[in-house]
Amino acid sequence: MQRLLATLTSVWLIGTCFSGGARADTILNQTNVVGLPANAAPSQHAFTDPTAEALTVTLTDFQTPATFSTLEIAVTLGDTLVGSATVDATHTATVALPAAAGNYTLYVVGAPDSVQQFGSFGVCVTRDADPTPRTCVPDYSYSDSLTTPSPATSTGTATLSTNFTTTSAGIYTITLSDDAFPVPLSSLSAIITQGSTQVGGIISAGSPVQLSLAAGTTYQLLAAASADANLKAGLYGLHIVDPANAVVFDRSIPVGALPPATIVANPAAQPLTLTLNDFGYPAPLTGLGVAVTSGGIALGTLNAAGTLPIALAPSGQLDVWTYAVPGAEPGVYGLNLTSSTAALLSTTQVVNPAANSGSMDFAFVVNLPAAATYSLAAVDFQFPSQLGALSATVAQNGVVLPQTSGGNFTAQTGNAIVLVNAQPPQNGNGIFGVTVSSTAATPQVLLDQTQAVGGVFDTQIVNVGTSGAYNVTLADLAFPKAFQNLAMVLSSGSQVLGKIYGGGTFPVAISPGQYVLTFVASPDPVGYGLYSVNVSSTAPTVSFTAASSSVAAGQTVQLTWSSQNATACMAGGASVWTGSQPTSGTLAVVITATATLTLTCTGPGGSAVQSVTVTATAAPPSKSGGGGSADSLLLLILAMAASIRFLTPAARRVSRNGKHTMRTRVT
Repeated sequence: MQRLLATLTSVWLIGTCFSGGARADTILNQTNVVGLPANAAPSQHAFTDPTAEALTVTLTDFQTPATFSTLEIAVTLGDTLVGSATVDATHTATVALPAAAGNYTLYVVGAPDSVQQFGSFGVCVTRDADPTPRTCVPDYSYSDSLTTPSPATSTGTATLSTNFTTTSAGIYTITLSDDAFPVPLSSLSAIITQGSTQVGGIISAGSPVQLSLAAGTTYQLLAAASADANLKAGLYGLHIVDPANAVVFDRSIPVGALPPATIVANPAAQPLTLTLNDFGYPAPLTGLGVAVTSGGIALGTLNAAGTLPIALAPSGQLDVWTYAVPGAEPGVYGLNLTSSTAALLSTTQVVNPAANSGSMDFAFVVNLPAAATYSLAAVDFQFPSQLGALSATVAQNGVVLPQTSGGNFTAQTGNAIVLVNAQPPQNGNGIFGVTVSSTAATPQVLLDQTQAVGGVFDTQIVNVGTSGAYNVTLADLAFPKAFQNLAMVLSSGSQVLGKIYGGGTFPVAISPGQYVLTFVASPDPVGYGLYSVNVSSTAPTVSFTAASSSVAAGQTVQLTWSSQNATACMAGGASVWTGSQPTSGTLAVVITATATLTLTCTGPGGSAVQSVTVTATAAPPSKSGGGGSADSLLLLILAMAASIRFLTPAARRVSRNGKHTMRTRVT
């Protein structure tokens, strides 16, 4: 599992995390390849193409020392799979890339020959616009090898049967070395044959041996090793160079019970520091050691807890071999391989006695800044399945610290070890979170770790500097096959913020702080799977309405709008509706002509626009000018109404001869 986790960690380095400053649209956008521990560790290479140019990727099986059983390549651009191919009968595979600028990653997976357990390949990236014959772009192209890990055995022996092909005629130098890790081997030897004929004598560990070999010829390399009779574990290296000092064969081989190496990527030739600690909790280990090799060359060995400077480690793949033996109780050790600027490997591991197989133990180191009371919490996320049991203890200097029912404990300044015991679900996997924080009014989180129990898993820490709304997306890229199971959980401390099964998206509101993405995966029986994860600011949404769809020309209409995940809005469509607007509000505008009014709101996640159309109708006709019988009649009626105001109470109506008159006495 250590080897797998280191492989996954190195793949994660192609992504970009965001911390502080102005918030970016995307804070995580990357892909990850998962391989089962029994398979050859995947190979990956990243490059950035600054221009939108068509590229072609060619994967070639060098057939050295033997043809791969299977060999495949996938190419991603950001979090998108843009091409994949499998090596055919010509021992090549070709992928045409889109003409797009961006960050590309090449993934190569495969199964070396079952006998050789080792194979070499090359990846050439060419520009389609270059004249033929096209040459490989140096920064985009690379070569590497895949090695099937040798399983640990209880026999204490190891044999190697492999081939190598000479490049030119001349003197070849073969170096067979016993790395004496964890102790010297009891026996080690090798021979080189060509067909049924042995070339030279028996090669023993120690001084390099020089042999005259023919050009372009395939030779067989046979080696046998026996470990110490008590420890039944060992390590040796084989290094062969041609007359020009070019490497022909370069491997370290474990013997007996020594576990497979943890593979780490060293980005440049540089000095490194190797540190090994036995935390003595619950009990000291009875045996502990670590060795670092590059190919078949030993760079440094610690056979007990301590610190070792490595003067100069070459760039490329390094193998870290560990040997840890518990007593009657479990033990915990810490391992760090660091440069002056970064940690290439940092891990804390629990070593259980062989009889302790019913549950799993996990250890975490936390640095306590002062002598004080702290709080420890272990929470079952019940994802994808509920754990059978979960408990946590904390110790300092090998002494268990008492806890209250609420998980509080008192400790001194310095490192403390948290040991979590988890019983896996009956079927499937589980995840728990463990936190250690201060007990102040505003707690300071000192440890925030998620851990999967069972299955293949990885964790990714995301640091966010500014609050906002985000979408978290997980996708199965189905290379070389779809996952049997794939799940992801986003957590902060003991709080689960979102879960995804198989693939999908969930929204989440994030405040500044540290968050953890934990992945649990079960690849197809082919043994590999590729997935992508994206954490991006949520796109804005806009609601924009008018109180009426039509008004009389020259009249006003009420506009109402609101937006989410937006930081600014811009109006347009009419002279009375233009320029910057708040992200929500109301406004009455005068409509002089039919117009389509727009509102565009932007935010970290992009922009959104909505429009409304308001129709201007004709104004009612004005009532002025003219004259005529209707106007005359109106004036007469108004005059009669005015005269009635001057009638006295003595007025009476007189009727003569059927006629009506009105007589008025004026006083």
